[in-house]
Amino acid sequence: MRFLRMTAICFAIALLLLSLPACNSKQEGKVSDFEQSESGVPNDELFVLRFRQKWHPQAQFAGIYMAIDKGFYAQYGIDLRLQPHAADSLVFRTLYNKNTDIVQMDLISGIMENKDGLRVVNIGQVSQNSSQLLIGKKNRGINSIADFNGKKIGLWCSGSHYISRIFLAKEKLDMEIVPVNWSINLFTSNAIDVTNAMRFNEYNQLLQAGLKEEDLFVADLSALGYNIPDDGFYVSNDFYNEHKDICKRFMAATMDGWHYAFAHPEEALDLVLRLMRKNNIPANRSHQSWMLNEMKMLILVPDKTPGRLTKADYLRAVSLLQEFYQPVKAYPFEEFCPND
Repeated sequence: MRFLRMTAICFAIALLLLSLPACNSKQEGKVSDFEQSESGVPNDELFVLRFRQKWHPQAQFAGIYMAIDKGFYAQYGIDLRLQPHAADSLVFRTLYNKNTDIVQMDLISGIMENKDGLRVVNIGQVSQNSSQLLIGKKNRGINSIADFNGKKIGLWCSGSHYISRIFLAKEKLDMEIVPVNWSINLFTSNAIDVTNAMRFNEYNQLLQAGLKEEDLFVADLSALGYNIPDDGFYVSNDFYNEHKDICKRFMAATMDGWHYAFAHPEEALDLVLRLMRKNNIPANRSHQSWMLNEMKMLILVPDKTPGRLTKADYLRAVSLLQEFYQPVKAYPFEEFCPND
C-alpha cells in the first residue's frame, strides 16, 4: 500500500514537472546558453544531436559543458543541442517519440526500461560506481542499519530510488517511505529520520547546512554490496542501429570534455557557475567544487575504462533487481551495451 501511494504521488509530481515552462515542447532542441568555441567546421556539415539533460546545470555535467564550450563535439562532427530536463518517468518516452536522441539516466532505470517491446541501449557510462548513501541522525536513534526499522525514510521520486528499495528489501527493513523531490529540508527539520543522498551532492549540502559528520550515521550502499553505477547515456535501439558512429563520436567528445574539466577545474567551475546563474539556480562555488571532485572519483576509477559500462556491473544490477525488486527483461550484455 505504501508503495502504491508513493507511486501515485510521484507520478502526479512527474506530470506537474512536465507541464512547467522548462519542459515545454517549444523549447525542444534549444541551444545552450553559453557560446561554443570556433571549431572550423561549417554548421551545415555537423550532425545535429539532441541531448536531454538529467537535471538543472551543475558540476555533475561539467564534462558535457566543457565539451561544448571547447568545441570538442564540433571537432567530432556533432552539433550538440541541450534540451531541458524532464521528469524521470517521462525521459525515455522522449526517445521513443523522437523528441530527443540521447538521455542521461542511472543504470537501473535503463535496465527496467527494456520491456513491452521497448529497447534502449547504453552507449556509455559516466559513473563507474554508485554515489548513493542513506543517512540518519544519531540523535534520532540511528546508529546502525538495524535502527532503520520502524523509522521514516525519504526516497526520491526519480529512478534513483530503486537501489534504496532493493537495499530495504534485502535487509528486510520495515520503514515508512516518504516521497521527496530534491530538497534536504525534510531531513534537516526532522520530518523524516533517514534520507537518501548522493555523496557528490546532498551529503555535502547537509554538511554545509551545519550538520557534522560525527553526528550522522551513513550507510554507503556501494560499500555494502549495492554498487550499481549511476549515470549512463542511453539511446533507443533504433537510433543506435542507424547512428552507431555518431554514438561513438558523442562519447569520445564527452570524455574529452571530462578530462579537460578535471585538468582545468577552475575554468570548469567558472562555466558551471555561469550556467547556473543564467538559469536562476543558486550557485555555490564551494559545493560545485566538491561535486566536481567527487565526479572525478566516480569517473576515473582504477581497473575500469572511463566511459564504458562493465559486464560485471550490468549483471550485478540485473541480479539485484530480479531477486529483490521485480522481474526485468534482461538482454545479453552485448545487446544492452554493444561495442561494435
